[in-house]
Amino acid sequence: MRLLLHPGHAKCGSTSIQRAIIRNRPGLADHHVVVPDPHLRLPGDAGFDPHGETPREFFRQVMENGGDTTSLRSRLASWQESPLWRDATFVISAENLINHLMGPIGEGIHRVLADYFDHVQVIYYIRRQDDYLLSAWQQWGFKEGKSFAEYSQEALRRANPHYLAVGQAFGRLYGAANVTVRPLQAEALQGGELLMDFFAHLVEDPSSLSFNQDRSNLSLNPFFCEILAGYQGFFRDIHDDRLKQRLIRTLGAGNALFQRERDFMDPEMARRIMAHHREENARLQQQFFPHVPFEAVFGDRDAGEPDPGARLRQSRDRAEQLQRHVIRDLLELLQSMPEGARSPA
Repeated sequence: MRLLLHPGHAKCGSTSIQRAIIRNRPGLADHHVVVPDPHLRLPGDAGFDPHGETPREFFRQVMENGGDTTSLRSRLASWQESPLWRDATFVISAENLINHLMGPIGEGIHRVLADYFDHVQVIYYIRRQDDYLLSAWQQWGFKEGKSFAEYSQEALRRANPHYLAVGQAFGRLYGAANVTVRPLQAEALQGGELLMDFFAHLVEDPSSLSFNQDRSNLSLNPFFCEILAGYQGFFRDIHDDRLKQRLIRTLGAGNALFQRERDFMDPEMARRIMAHHREENARLQQQFFPHVPFEAVFGDRDAGEPDPGARLRQSRDRAEQLQRHVIRDLLELLQSMPEGARSPA
């Protein structure tokens, strides 16, 4: 049995990959590629969900049970014993498989996977740290009441994200030759695109599969996130997405509240983040993707930014513009509602 293991990193294309895996389950099966369901069940198993997500939930339960791998070993042993799967390639995509990686729980899970499969290929995608931190803050950080500047400073103190350490840990667990680290830059990806690159590890012609290139795992506009960060206690926890889902249903995913803002991040902050990781990034590039120029992945952004004062004014103007836009949309929505629906019960 062969395993293609995609362990994340979170905020590095995992949702796009997982949605494409689920969408292409039947097509992958034609190539003898098997995608387990959320509970690590296979086609033919009782309760198998052909539309279910990838098995993040299964591994979450293993971790919450203190790393008890009994259920994992039982599943994998049954796969080994079945003649159906001896020549199969299995795909496991779960970004929580980098959790606890440096400790006994995470290591224990990966030792089991290494023991039961004849060959494991790890594909680990990363993105430059300034992009990662902004995306992570938009997903989680602002819900803790932190501005982007506060969140970034905290991440720098923790040297987060730890791409090099993760890549090297997988090398120790599965063999360095079996670990591929790919930055999310067109120059580093087969076909210049994430999904084409990932599925090239599974089928000879990925273009034969069905990909939905729409944005996945939408983030709130960063200027809006800065506003929401000022409302302490508004969110139950960092995973509370009720507001986002309600806004998508009410205003639509094309609303300005979900617009990317290329000029949100202070260029000086971006340089500080990348300078902090420069030495580690140089080692990462040399060890895992020496064929991709360092500057293409981790170099400075384009020059020509406005002076700090002008940039601050632009940011304030954009935030005010967004607030006016949202208020207008909400007023129009209220006007379009029937009178009874607007009145309090």
